[in-house]
Amino acid sequence: MVLNDLARSFGIGAAAGLRSMTAPAATLAGADSHWTGPARLAAAGEMVVDKLPVAPPRLMPVALAVRVLSGAFCGRVLAKRAAGSQALGTVAGAVGALVASYGGYYARQYVTVHQRAPDLPVALVEDALALGLARASVRPNSRG
Repeated sequence: MVLNDLARSFGIGAAAGLRSMTAPAATLAGADSHWTGPARLAAAGEMVVDKLPVAPPRLMPVALAVRVLSGAFCGRVLAKRAAGSQALGTVAGAVGALVASYGGYYARQYVTVHQRAPDLPVALVEDALALGLARASVRPNSRG
């Protein structure tokens, strides 16, 4: 497995750490799957619910487990597509999800609590980052 493929698995995991359903939606989009539509709907719903006060903290054990499993699964799928080590892809995706879950949580807390920025713009930036990471991770290789 080349470093670029490992980085893609880590990146899709990081997208899952920020928004757990964005990674599966992006991963399925390139697979011509009948699950693409429902996954996109779930990702859009998650982005809406994240802005509501009822949204559970991402570091709650169940929420964190979903993010890590999402990242691991998507990392494995990308590794398999690249004919790389599925085990390494799984681990890279899981690690990416953990890093982004904690990093995203503490970055958002810092900006909204300590810098007193309103939560909505910060959450929208986080959405854009998750979408960008997911898109870059699933983009077809440009290697020759």
